[in-house]
Amino acid sequence: MMSFDPTNHLETQDIDKEAAHFLADIENALTVFVPLSSPTDDVPSIISDEFVSLCLEHRGAPRNHVTIALQQIDALLETLPLPVLIQNSNCLTLRTLLQVALETQQEEPRLRCRSLGFLSLERRDSRHRDERTSEVQGELLTFFLLEPRRPWTDEQIFEALWPDKEPQLAQWSFHSARKRLHDFAGEEIIFKLKRGQYSLNPNLSIWFDVAEFESLLTRAQTIPTATARIKLLESAVQLYRGDFLEKNYKDWAVPVRNRLREKYIGALLQLGELNQREAPEQAIAWFEKALLADDLNEGTYLKLIELYVQRNDLISAQRTFILCMDTFRREFGTEPSPAFMQTVRSLLPKSGLKIRAKDK
Repeated sequence: MMSFDPTNHLETQDIDKEAAHFLADIENALTVFVPLSSPTDDVPSIISDEFVSLCLEHRGAPRNHVTIALQQIDALLETLPLPVLIQNSNCLTLRTLLQVALETQQEEPRLRCRSLGFLSLERRDSRHRDERTSEVQGELLTFFLLEPRRPWTDEQIFEALWPDKEPQLAQWSFHSARKRLHDFAGEEIIFKLKRGQYSLNPNLSIWFDVAEFESLLTRAQTIPTATARIKLLESAVQLYRGDFLEKNYKDWAVPVRNRLREKYIGALLQLGELNQREAPEQAIAWFEKALLADDLNEGTYLKLIELYVQRNDLISAQRTFILCMDTFRREFGTEPSPAFMQTVRSLLPKSGLKIRAKDK
C-alpha cells in the first residue's frame, strides 16, 4: 500500500527517501500483481488517499523530487499492455492522476482570470501582486479565454461585447480595453492578425478558473475509483464561487453561464451519490448544496428524504418534503409528480404527515 504523505514537513533527504520507497511500492504493485490479475478479480486498491492528494496538490505546488518519482511511475505505466490499463480500475485511476499532476509542471502563470462569481484579474511577479476588477477588461479577456485558439473578427467582438454601441464607439471601447490589458500584463494579450482578426497570445500562460473547473470535471469522469473521483469533484466545486459573469446578461454569456451552472449542479449531485453509502452526513450536505443551486429538482429532494429516513430523522425528512411542496406550488402552481408523491408516501408511512397526489 502507498503511504507517501505530502503533508509531512520533512527534510529534503527524508522526502527523497520516502519517494524512493513509494516508487518501489508502485513498481512492485504494477509489475507483479496487476498484470497477473483479471478484471473480475477482487483487486485491493493500491492507491491511497495520500497519493490522490499529492497529485492534486502538486498542480499548484510542484516539487522536483516528487516530480521525478511521478515521472518514473508514468514511464512505468507506459510499459504495461493496453488491456491491463483498460481492464484494471487501479491502472486507469493512476494514469489519470499522473496526468493531472504532470501536465501542469510548468512555470506558474503570471496572469490569473476568475470569472466564476466575482470577476477579477490578477498579475503576479517576483516583486509584487496586482489585482484588478475592471468588468470591461475582464469580460474581454474571458471572451477570448473561452476559445483560446479561435480568431475573432472585430465585428464579432463588437457584436458580442458591445451590441448596443455604434461601430465607432464599440471600436474605441475594444481598443481601450485591449490597451489596458496590455498595460496590466506588460505585454500584448490580444494579438492583431494580418487579416484584421484578433486572437489570444498563444505564448502567454494564463490561469482561467473556467478551464480549470471543466478540466477537473472531465478528469473525474475518467476515474473509476470513488475516492479519487470525489477529490477531483471537490476541487472543481471549490472553484465555483458563483455563476459565470453573473451580472452579465449579454447573449454570448448567458448560454455559457447556464452550461457551467448545470455542470456545477451535476458535480454536487455526483458528490452526494458517491458519499451516500460511506458518508451519509457528507452526502446530505452535498445534496442540500445542490438544492440551493436548483430547488426544482425532484430527485434531489427525494435523495435527501431517503437519507433522512435512513438516519431515522423523520422531522428533517418531513421538513424537506414540505419545502418541496411549497416550492413547486409557488413556482408551478402544482405538486411534484405522482411518482414522487408515491415514493415519499412509502418512505414516510407512519409519519402522520398527509401525503397524497393532487386530485385531478
